[in-house]
Amino acid sequence: MADVVRASSVTDILARISKASPLLAACMIYLLAGYALLPYNGIEDDESLFANPIYRMVSRECRIRVFHRNIPLMVMDYVGALKSWVYSFIFTILEPSKVSLRLPVLLIGAITIAVFYRLLQQVVGKRAAVVGCFLLATDTIFLMTTLFDWGPVAIQHLALVVGCVQLVAFHRTGSQWSLACGFLALGLGLWDKAIFVWLLAGLVVAGLAVFPGSIVKRLCVRNVACASIAFLLGAWPLLVYNARHHWTTFRNNAAISTGETAGKLMMLKDTINGSGLFGYMVNDADAGMRDPPEKPLERASVAIAKLFREPTENYLLSAACLTLAILPLWRRRWREILFGLVFMAVAWVQMAVTRNGGGGVHHTVLLWPFPHFVLAIALSEASQRYRRIGRPALIAVVTFLCATNLLVTNQYLSQLIRYGQSVTWTDAIYGLSDSLRAYDSDIYVTDWGMFDQLIMLHKGRLAVHMVARADGGFEDGQVDTMLADRRAVFVTHVRDKRFFPKADEHMASAAAIRGYERQVLATVSDTKGRPVFEVYRFDP
Repeated sequence: MADVVRASSVTDILARISKASPLLAACMIYLLAGYALLPYNGIEDDESLFANPIYRMVSRECRIRVFHRNIPLMVMDYVGALKSWVYSFIFTILEPSKVSLRLPVLLIGAITIAVFYRLLQQVVGKRAAVVGCFLLATDTIFLMTTLFDWGPVAIQHLALVVGCVQLVAFHRTGSQWSLACGFLALGLGLWDKAIFVWLLAGLVVAGLAVFPGSIVKRLCVRNVACASIAFLLGAWPLLVYNARHHWTTFRNNAAISTGETAGKLMMLKDTINGSGLFGYMVNDADAGMRDPPEKPLERASVAIAKLFREPTENYLLSAACLTLAILPLWRRRWREILFGLVFMAVAWVQMAVTRNGGGGVHHTVLLWPFPHFVLAIALSEASQRYRRIGRPALIAVVTFLCATNLLVTNQYLSQLIRYGQSVTWTDAIYGLSDSLRAYDSDIYVTDWGMFDQLIMLHKGRLAVHMVARADGGFEDGQVDTMLADRRAVFVTHVRDKRFFPKADEHMASAAAIRGYERQVLATVSDTKGRPVFEVYRFDP
């Protein structure tokens, strides 16, 4: 009898693994692609911004004091400290590095894929779920914006899909636990970054436009109270911060402008086709310093890129246009597809009209995974209309789309191997971090793009100060204070790579007027041998 029970349990386990094998395969592809890309980029300033509240005391308005401890609520007026809370635990176990920085968000992306699979399975069925999770797992921009989480977007994606899954479960079962979990996730998404409000508005408008009856049916005092309490619990740090500071998040970031709409539409296209990070994150052949690949993986990547003529775009946009052309084949699921389309339209229109927002890949990608949601449902429904050829045709189409996605991802890897990163993502930051250990003095950063990384890599132990401003100005008496310290060290980019050139020029001219001369102590290059940073001092 015991043998029969054991055999039955083993059979059940194998059956479950077999059912989950497509999801496991998709997540494995995603994780392997991310792990291949992980080592090549340096750390970008905004990618490490969350480390400030961990290792340094944030400004008074961005924290509260509880039990004689300072608790950070916000990093900036529109960026919450949720990621700081998560990494404060991670960095107590692991030393800050590019690996400990990127592996957690890579895993968050894999969890997002799994939850997205569950969402499609609940809404449509397994076929659409398999299609959707493979399209998302191989999506180049989803992978790279999650792995190099400078947006930040990793927690935003997870909060969105978890919220949707729980609200679908509430719609089906009426469970208030699911309702509370859904709104808690959405509240956390808003705290993580206030532009999550774009996505919240998209969900609300899409829900009311497509499923008004279902929403009205569930409206009652108990459900509204449950949803409100859960949402407020998730977003309470953002709300506390704004209640104490006259709603500064919304006053400072809610300006409307339509002057950049054309550029934002172009960025939407480039995000969908996967080309949006060429030039911004990785260099091309014009950057020079071309190095031959050394490791087997590097040689394979470069060879594959050359074999397929170095593709920089996928075919997702063409596939999206195709789904609209085959409207009669998926009309049985028109409500679900319309929900996704309305959500994306409402969210993107807000990006398009927000001044200084929505113009970057890390903004546009917040629409993800709903492009894959719509595409997966449309393709799976169309395939079921033709039983004989539908399934093979679906497999062929999805395989082709995933393959082109992976080829674009490989092109990024190939260019990182051969030409390296842009200045924003330079790997010279590691050499700079090591070189500054030799200076037991105050270090003044006179350009953007290295301050937050140095705080994170040195766990706040480096006496580094950010003094650069885009307009080149300094506070009253600041120049005299810095020059008075004969041991002080200054750090900037080399001349042709500066983000704030006026700041360094102003500092040099002010020092010259006071009788000081700039002396370069070290020049730090990237792994391709290109000079990137300068370490210098002012001597009489």
